Amino acid sequence: MNLLKSKINFLFHRFSKFLDYSSFSKDFKILCFYQVILSLANGMLGLFLPIFFFKIFSYSIYWVIIFFGVSYLLYSIFLPFGAMLMSKIGLKTSMILGRFIMMLFYLTLFFISKNVILFSVLAEVILLIFRLLYWVPYHTDFAKFTEGKLRGREIAFIRSLIYLVGIIAPIIAGLILSRYDFNYLFIVALFVMAISLLPLAKISPTKEHYSFSYLQTFKVLFKKSNRNGLIAYSADGAQGFIGIVVWPVFIFQILHQKYVAIGSISALIIALTIISQLFIGNYTDVFKKKKIIKLGSILYSFGWILKGLVVTAFNIVFAGIFQNLSALVLRTPFDALFYEKAADHGSYIDEYTVLKEMALNLGRAVIAAITLLLILFWGIRVSFYLAAIVSLLVNLL
Repeated sequence: MNLLKSKINFLFHRFSKFLDYSSFSKDFKILCFYQVILSLANGMLGLFLPIFFFKIFSYSIYWVIIFFGVSYLLYSIFLPFGAMLMSKIGLKTSMILGRFIMMLFYLTLFFISKNVILFSVLAEVILLIFRLLYWVPYHTDFAKFTEGKLRGREIAFIRSLIYLVGIIAPIIAGLILSRYDFNYLFIVALFVMAISLLPLAKISPTKEHYSFSYLQTFKVLFKKSNRNGLIAYSADGAQGFIGIVVWPVFIFQILHQKYVAIGSISALIIALTIISQLFIGNYTDVFKKKKIIKLGSILYSFGWILKGLVVTAFNIVFAGIFQNLSALVLRTPFDALFYEKAADHGSYIDEYTVLKEMALNLGRAVIAAITLLLILFWGIRVSFYLAAIVSLLVNLL
């Protein structure tokens, strides 16, 4: 009895420590608040957006992969221009403008059924502008606002908040889609996105000068000394593409297009990962990150194999929980290591962030092309086995 009591007290102490955010910087706390609000919109849209395009493109997984693959390729090609613009207008202004542009993206989707080709191209352009304005400033500020000794716990903390919101978001989206259509879902998500701009406006303005030219950026990216980082980040982007684009469409087919079931299962999987995220974030700051990444990549790779074997709703839950838990082991130290490396670059923090984003999205574009060829002969499941192989390459970071 005393042993059980001591174990409970130990866990309670650990949990209380995880929830203590008093040591975090003011800007990081604001960033957390902003992400909590934004996560509600992203949680409603993220899982269902590929499904929306799957329906718009007449249930063709090929056109869904092409749409997203092209968008990531364009982003990786034009990204240095976005960094140059960020240097002139500031990180905070760039992020706020980016969020306004993203709202235009969802407004475009209201009309896409009237002319699929025209509005798909317009959506691609708007999505490109959003990414150019938003992601480099966001990651740069995140690296600035987090501290080295606390970075793993800070990443775990913000992700746990995102997961917490993620429990209700897909359920809300599933309920909306079961009664209405995607336009109603977009309206709700746009309203939430507009509210998220309030805390974003409170973040301290920061400036970074992007010192690379356009061609120099590509030369540095493909330098021999940067090869391991290029492969690791590209691999991370590649497996992420399968999870973001292909997996939602796959479970949409398995669950016979039942939106409430999709949202509920997603919520259940997320709910079972929250506390684990907090614990792993703490240990990320204690143990060597690369050792944790190695273990995480092996488990995560096996998770992709399990997803390839899915045939029922129960299988989806089991495979999803397993991979989410293994993702915690992999992602928290992997992301902490990235922000650590970015922060270590000092005045070159934005340059390092640009290189990482370019590698990430080149990986997504390449895997999109490979996946198109593979599923033509072996079906959609082969993409999960491909992701299992690619996931192991993140150890090169």
